[in-house]
Amino acid sequence: MKEKKKIYIIDDWPETLAFLANDLVKAGFITETFETAKEAIKRLGEVKPDIILVDFNMPEINGLDFIKLLPSIAPEVPAILMTGVQDNLTSIVVEAIKNNAVNFIQKSDKIDLIIEKINQAIKSYEVKENDFFKSEEVRNRFGFIGASPAIQNLCKAIERIAATDYPVLLVGETGTGKELVAKAIHLLSKRKEEVFLAVNCGTIVDTLAESELFGHVKGAFTGAIKDKPGIFKLAEKGSLYLDEISEANTTLQVKLLRALDPGEFSPVGGTSEPVKTRIIASTNRKISTKNPGVMRQDLVFRFEAGILYIPSLNERKEDIPLLANYFLLQEKQLNQNNYKLFFTNDALEYMSKMHWEGNVRELRSFVRRIFLASKDEEISCKTIIDFLKNQSNIQSNIIKEASQEEILNFILSFKDEILDKGAEVFIENLKQKMYKYFLEECQGNKAETARILKIEKSTFRKALERLGM
Repeated sequence: MKEKKKIYIIDDWPETLAFLANDLVKAGFITETFETAKEAIKRLGEVKPDIILVDFNMPEINGLDFIKLLPSIAPEVPAILMTGVQDNLTSIVVEAIKNNAVNFIQKSDKIDLIIEKINQAIKSYEVKENDFFKSEEVRNRFGFIGASPAIQNLCKAIERIAATDYPVLLVGETGTGKELVAKAIHLLSKRKEEVFLAVNCGTIVDTLAESELFGHVKGAFTGAIKDKPGIFKLAEKGSLYLDEISEANTTLQVKLLRALDPGEFSPVGGTSEPVKTRIIASTNRKISTKNPGVMRQDLVFRFEAGILYIPSLNERKEDIPLLANYFLLQEKQLNQNNYKLFFTNDALEYMSKMHWEGNVRELRSFVRRIFLASKDEEISCKTIIDFLKNQSNIQSNIIKEASQEEILNFILSFKDEILDKGAEVFIENLKQKMYKYFLEECQGNKAETARILKIEKSTFRKALERLGM
């Protein structure tokens, strides 16, 4: 038996709703009626219909405004504009079609013609609908947005690797969603009912790294007044996500190597214990088993069976309209205002051509900023261009102040550690990480590193020796 199609009808006249719903039910459709667009928007968050019929002339949010909003609420649902007015009919219809309406009907049209237009609209959206449901499935199952071939391939790889208990290494640029992928692997694995813990290897101070990850026993060092379980112990039976593993120092990489194979770790001052957590790691550096770069080659080898590449946003630009509309909807719901705001088609097209160095994270931040700056009901291509020009002018004036403030905030985030270990120890660790980063950027060339850091070669060489580098 063929499944009945569901239609939402929005009109502020109860009589129109009753007559039209009655005729469409007789024709084999399921109908649901609403006297305001706001009621329909709320319902769309719960159940999606196959098509929407919306009247042009309504209070608060009229039919045209509703159609403009629809892509950010339910882009998979086609809409037909209804009207009973004759004045300016042509301009109304042109504006509606330009803003995503698939057709229009006049209330005086015979029911057979209305049904024909409804069926045509549903059929024309079948391909779009299939693409969107891929995106919906991805979001519901994996926690992120996308319908592109790159994302579909990634989802298949996630499912394959989640079915195993291999350690995983996620390789992708900053902002591509590596932690979301790690969570998806965990939630699709046999460990899904257990804990998922995440730690950023780049933020752990070198002198404390071993204790933080593996724990310590009472008396292991000055200040160790009791046994302390490390992150490996806390993540037992679950999954441990080691973000930016390539930022871990060489000593810690050796310890992690042992945790992967033979699968053991030792708390500081304690005895060896078996690893009972699944390790999922990530890096934003380009690596391979032949050219590991900043990671030890033998450490990369331990992940060889589970290396997943996360595509950048620039490699899946067809997902940008979906992502932009989704982030805009999030902002409207979070701030509970500006509900009429929407991206025009030319704005979505323009964003799809932009280069997103910070990937999805940068796009989300951009949507948030342009949402807060918007004063109109639409975000057009011109709106974006003007916004970018304005931001460029502002940024050039405040970047120096902002960067210094960010550095201060970063340092103050380690306040407890500074007070515990002393400022000198903290600064030495910070220097070590900074020198390591720029040495890698200069491919190990110490003279070039000293030059770009504006440090005398002899001073830089002595500093490296002092830091054991």
